Amino acid sequence: MKNIKTKLVLVTFTAMVGLASCKKSEAERYMAYEKEQLQNGVVQDSLFLGLYFGMPKKEFREYCFDKNLEKKFWQGGLKNMSWVESKLDGMQYPAAINFYPEFTNDTITEMNAAIYYTSYIDGNFDSDHLLLDVLDLLDKWYGGKTFKVNSPVFYKNDVQVHLKGNCRITVTPDLGGQLVNLWFYDLKRGQKHKS
Repeated sequence: MKNIKTKLVLVTFTAMVGLASCKKSEAERYMAYEKEQLQNGVVQDSLFLGLYFGMPKKEFREYCFDKNLEKKFWQGGLKNMSWVESKLDGMQYPAAINFYPEFTNDTITEMNAAIYYTSYIDGNFDSDHLLLDVLDLLDKWYGGKTFKVNSPVFYKNDVQVHLKGNCRITVTPDLGGQLVNLWFYDLKRGQKHKS
């Protein structure tokens, strides 16, 4: 089921980029930048909180267990109660990240995550504030560039795509505006990684 979901998201993203690129848009600039990053051999395997592309499943589980004992990781969260949650520093308001990886050949090749504020925000808060805060955090963590890809479907949100090296992060706000979904994807999935 997870592989079907992953393939569906990948096909949808590729179709969005393909349709949007017909107009020499931001999507076309993104595709050129992705090609450039891959040709230059830039490697961005570090994800967040000590996790990385290529991390073996056994190591991931042991790492999460150790972080749970340190009271830094725990099971649960706003996005998915069976995922891992952790407090998140670097945001304008107290926040958390809820995440769980996808494994290929028992190593991390994708990471699904959601970021959200953990406390009430006063009435001055607008729905784009969280998205802008997350995009700023990604710039601090990775550098790279962010591109806005317009959705070809009128009722779907536009997608922000952040890229550095082999690490593509698709960023989409949840319809309720309470969380921002992140999909970390390793563009060099079949290759070995450095830790």
